[in-house]
Amino acid sequence: MELGADLVVESGTKYLSGHSDVMAGIVCGSPALIEKVRAIATDTGASLAPLAAFLVLRGLPTLALRMERHSASASALADWLERQPGVDRVYHPALASHPQHETARRQLAAGGGMFALELAGGRGAGRAFIDALTVPERTASLGSIHTIVAHPASTTHRQLKEAELVEAGVVPGLLRFSIGLEDVEDLRLDFEQALESARSVSAYRRVAIGAAATP
Repeated sequence: MELGADLVVESGTKYLSGHSDVMAGIVCGSPALIEKVRAIATDTGASLAPLAAFLVLRGLPTLALRMERHSASASALADWLERQPGVDRVYHPALASHPQHETARRQLAAGGGMFALELAGGRGAGRAFIDALTVPERTASLGSIHTIVAHPASTTHRQLKEAELVEAGVVPGLLRFSIGLEDVEDLRLDFEQALESARSVSAYRRVAIGAAATP
C-alpha cells in the first residue's frame, strides 16, 4: 500500500498461513474500495470458513521470522546455484544478474523465498534433478515451511507445446523453487547431488547425439 497500490491481494494459503493447511485469500485497501470488494464477494458466495480464518491468524505471529529465514536461505542458495556448472541462469531479485535487481533493492526488504533456474540439459535434466531430491516435498502448493521444487514444463504449463513454452519464457530445463525452513546446508547438499544427476543426463544425451552423428 505504501508503494501506491489501491488494492493488495494476498494468498493466505501461502506465506501468511505458512503451513500448507488452508485455502484463503485476503484483499487490503481503503474502506471505500473494500466495501465494493465485499459486495462482489457476498454476491458470488466467496466467504472464508471460520477454521480457515483461524489458521491464517495462527500463522501471522511468526510471519516476520519465517520470511527472514525463507529469504536468507533462498538468497544463499540462488547465489550458490548461479555459480554451478550445468546451470544456465538463476532468477532471484537479490542477485545482481536479475533484470529488476535495482527495483527490488529499492522496494523490498529482502528477496523473498522463491527463485527459478534454467538447467542446461533441458527437460531430461529437470526430471533427473527433481527425482534425485530427498529433502523437498512433492506437492503443488508454494510458500510453505517445506521446500518445494516444480518443473513448470511438465506441471503448471504442461498444456503448452514446446514453441509456446519458449514463447512464454518457460524453457524445458526451468525449475521453480519455494525454499522452506529446513537447514540451508542440508538443502545445498541435496541440490548438489541433484545437480550431479542432472549433469549426468546431459552428458549422456551429448554422447548419444554424438554417436548418432558418427558415420
